Amino acid sequence: MSRGFEPVCTNEEARAYFKNKGLTYDDIKEGDIGALMILLGQEYKKSNATGETSVNTMYLSKKVDAKYKSDGSIIKCFLYTNSHYFTRRECISFNEDGFIGFAGWADDGNTNPIKRAFMRWCDALAEGKRDAV
Repeated sequence: MSRGFEPVCTNEEARAYFKNKGLTYDDIKEGDIGALMILLGQEYKKSNATGETSVNTMYLSKKVDAKYKSDGSIIKCFLYTNSHYFTRRECISFNEDGFIGFAGWADDGNTNPIKRAFMRWCDALAEGKRDAV
């Protein structure tokens, strides 16, 4: 059920967006995860205000589980969502095998802010990568 909100994209389309921007885990550093967290916070705030999220109390957990290579790029990273009735549900997971997950527990209204933030983040990450060349 999406409560009348159209899905931003499918999970597969979000994963393809990352790949089509030429991004890999080697491009993601700890500071980039911080930037993603800021964008997620902004998108949750907007979605809660418009009633897009199911309970309008969702927010990004400050808890991050991550493992990094010696060059600072991620090996794996897990971001979590909280609400008034749950804590630490999957928000975005960068799994060690390269799979990127998006709130597998949630419907479109709850994943839309996540995917909007993720795609904005991909744009910024790809632009930064392009500028560094």
